[in-house]
Amino acid sequence: MDFSESRNLIILLLVAGALILASRVGLFSPGGVKDAQEKIVQFWADYGRIILACLVAIIALLLLFAAYQAYSRWAMQNAIRERVAGGPTVQLLPRADAKPVQPERLQIWDRLAEALPHDEHISFELIGNEDSIGFYLHGSGDGITAAQTQFRAEWPGIFRKSCERDPALPDEGWKIWWVELAPTAYDISLRAAADDPLRAVLIETAGVVGHGRAMMQIVARRNFGARKLLGQKAFSARDDETPSKGVRAIRQDEARLYEERARTTFLDVSVRAVGVADTAERAQSIARSLSRAISAQFSSSGGVSVQPVRQGNDPACVVGRHLTPSATPWAAHDLAYLAHLSGSDLMQVAPRLASAPARYLPADPDMRLNPAAHKTAFLVGETK
Repeated sequence: MDFSESRNLIILLLVAGALILASRVGLFSPGGVKDAQEKIVQFWADYGRIILACLVAIIALLLLFAAYQAYSRWAMQNAIRERVAGGPTVQLLPRADAKPVQPERLQIWDRLAEALPHDEHISFELIGNEDSIGFYLHGSGDGITAAQTQFRAEWPGIFRKSCERDPALPDEGWKIWWVELAPTAYDISLRAAADDPLRAVLIETAGVVGHGRAMMQIVARRNFGARKLLGQKAFSARDDETPSKGVRAIRQDEARLYEERARTTFLDVSVRAVGVADTAERAQSIARSLSRAISAQFSSSGGVSVQPVRQGNDPACVVGRHLTPSATPWAAHDLAYLAHLSGSDLMQVAPRLASAPARYLPADPDMRLNPAAHKTAFLVGETK
């Protein structure tokens, strides 16, 4: 028995109980209605004020409880936001000789969705210009520790370096402009137009010359609602009864796609293309060029595309790594197309990309000195 059937049964039972009670008090007798009216009027005259006072008190308590819950949620979200905003920034240094990345095989965002502290977000950033480019992570202390573990598991051999100054901060007197992008739908997989969309982002970033720099900022947090909505869509598609066999087959195929999609890990994500420069016009030009480069990496012919949804010049959301309240759900494997470290193939298109130093290896065992295994000769006249 589903929820709608249970609800209808409860309503029928309540109606039946009301009818039985009315018959027992004689409501259906010739004078029953008049007697009932007189009793109700007398009862209201005696106890009406008490009933009203109780109703007002109950409503007030419910409102206070709702306000307390809303304040608690706001306080918790504000504490998380401040903890992340005040957290450290670290630079990730991939190896220059790393194998080329295959984004469709990456599991980094599935890992991060499970590893990050509950309800906390983290920011993955690519910042630079023609002189230098780097990958960065920003989050709370616990979030950065968890994220570093997952990045090292995905890319063994990467290095990290703490940043004394936040690279997202604009220089004194510089202007900032950002464009936020989102997929047009979350229930269909994104289709990349290139084997690695990050290549175009690196080329666009490395093309920023003069006084300015580009930044791709991806702020993400685990999403718990998208899978439930996809399950409801799958159930609705299977429950759609139609006399046409062709339409029924289409609905069954849609249901299977929704069910397969519902097995995916989702994150709430804010993707921003940011421009920072000495003039507002220059910053706006950098941000919009980078946003177009990102949008062009995903197919829009009959499928899902990534499009700008909002823009502005308020630096607080960029510097504070704010997650937009209406952040769009991204599937973990879709997000991996944009948010990943580079391999040796991408180092060729962005030679100024900061990379790890030569790999450290311990000395060969044959070269190590073991004093216990050797005798030491002393010079004549020298004491031990």
